[in-house]
Amino acid sequence: MVHDDSNGVGAAKGSADPQTDDRLADVDPLSGGWGILTQQADEILDETTTAVEVVGHLDLTTYARDDPYPEWHDAKPFEPMLRAILLAELTDASDAAVHRTLETDPDTAAILGFDPEDVPDQSTLSRARNNRFGEIERTIEVSCRQIRTLAARRGSPIGAPNQDSASTEPTGSSKRTVNRLIRGKTREVLDELTTVVFPAFDFDRSEDAIYADKELLLLETLLGVTGTAANGGAETYGDYVNPDPDLDDPFFADGPTGETLLEAIKTLDIEEITEMINRGAARVLTRAKPYVEFEQPAMLAIDMTYIAYYGEREELVRVQGAPEDKSYDWCHKVATASIVGDNVLFTAAMLPIGDADDHDPDAYAGEERSYRVGGVVRRLVDIVEARANLRIRRVFADREFHATDVVAALEERDLFYVIPAARDDRIKRFIARMNEDVDGQKQVTVRDEYGIYGPVKDSGGVRKRAETTLVALPPDEDRDQTQVFLTNLDVNDEIRLDRRSTRRRIKRYTRRGGIENAYGGIKQFAPWTTSREYGVRLFHFGFAMLLYDMWLLVDLLVQRSLGIVEFRTKPRVIAPRFRGFLRRRLVTLI
Repeated sequence: MVHDDSNGVGAAKGSADPQTDDRLADVDPLSGGWGILTQQADEILDETTTAVEVVGHLDLTTYARDDPYPEWHDAKPFEPMLRAILLAELTDASDAAVHRTLETDPDTAAILGFDPEDVPDQSTLSRARNNRFGEIERTIEVSCRQIRTLAARRGSPIGAPNQDSASTEPTGSSKRTVNRLIRGKTREVLDELTTVVFPAFDFDRSEDAIYADKELLLLETLLGVTGTAANGGAETYGDYVNPDPDLDDPFFADGPTGETLLEAIKTLDIEEITEMINRGAARVLTRAKPYVEFEQPAMLAIDMTYIAYYGEREELVRVQGAPEDKSYDWCHKVATASIVGDNVLFTAAMLPIGDADDHDPDAYAGEERSYRVGGVVRRLVDIVEARANLRIRRVFADREFHATDVVAALEERDLFYVIPAARDDRIKRFIARMNEDVDGQKQVTVRDEYGIYGPVKDSGGVRKRAETTLVALPPDEDRDQTQVFLTNLDVNDEIRLDRRSTRRRIKRYTRRGGIENAYGGIKQFAPWTTSREYGVRLFHFGFAMLLYDMWLLVDLLVQRSLGIVEFRTKPRVIAPRFRGFLRRRLVTLI
């Protein structure tokens, strides 16, 4: 995910039509009809979350595409400005108050995405509210109202007067101590990025290439932490390398260009990119192992990540239909596998989803042989066990992995699993027939030997039956609707004690498997790109995955330095802050 800051600025509002932005319905915040920004805030909100952390977590890329100001316009960057407006609205602050905060608190400015030496003044914020963001005024208002309501439910002080967003840490450590740790650990991790991870990459270029691979990877890192496109990021890179260039020098005097990087990436095929990314991820995980409280054998969380695609689809076989709950129609799919520890989750491998040649097509028959989630699970487990030198025993997978072939694959390997069930007619009937108490309230319900049917690897296209157990959990304080899971855990619903144990075991899996959602997501470290080349888009995603892991490593090292080892649902070092520190450290390295 990309962050979005909503630390509210309360100034005069315009009269934008509520229908101008269909990305957020005009709904009562208590009705459950949350908009996309509120859903993102839900991922991190608890009693300690500040408004700055919330706005720093939100993904604003959808709105950035509709920026009314052209790229050449002499204006502050879109996303940091929108974060500032959201921050003001969320905290009921004036434009003047937000300006003072940005001017006196460089950490907050960096989290919002500003250069701390170049923050907007009061008049700039006011003009942006009325002109630049007038079309999404209703979105801003409703989102912030919903987030404040959600925060009140969670016990967060967001919206309360005189909120001090970061003066002290919950552990009692001073802000100065934490900042010193973040700087030190970021420097440490960046050094390891260049000495441990970079060697995992090898561009297939001529020996007399203008730039070394390291310089291209430094440029890619800069693109990721700034969220810029190749050409724009290359110009910034050049400014750092040679801030006062001689105009008579050849173009490469200022550093590699965007085209230099893109052409180097295009020399790689999909298999090479996947191999290099997974090799780099294994090296990060090796670095983290001494500090991560892994279960032995380990638990693996398998997720499907969707990369939005907005271009034409001719001859782009890896472009697929997006899920119905997405704001886009077409996407690329990448499956990721993450090792889950008691105190963190690390992305350990990725696998692009698309062509038949990626997924053992000879083992499958039928029209849909290009994509089998069971094959994805098999390959990801193999990659992680081989590269990370860990034995996998437990798997949590997302809903897209509800399939006969997946259950067969996990049973073949004697792995325990929990998978959210897809809401088909059979599952809906199961929910309707859940056990009830004397007051008619739904109870935890278990159904053994539940059969699911579909193609399985090496079955010759014949539909096979696989048996699993269904577990239905009624709504609770965490979820407002019934959840149903496939599992092979030893669970039952005979007596109250059994039902409590079943809920606890399922929740343990979902809580651990859901860490990635609480931390944000890989895509907030990815460069902006309009390239139609699948290899370029995959490389950007994969490298963002490595930067994401580096962020988690910094957060883990900071927590351990503070003596904190317990499971946390949100990071102490939020992603915008890490990106700001990494950008400043990167400049000194360049």
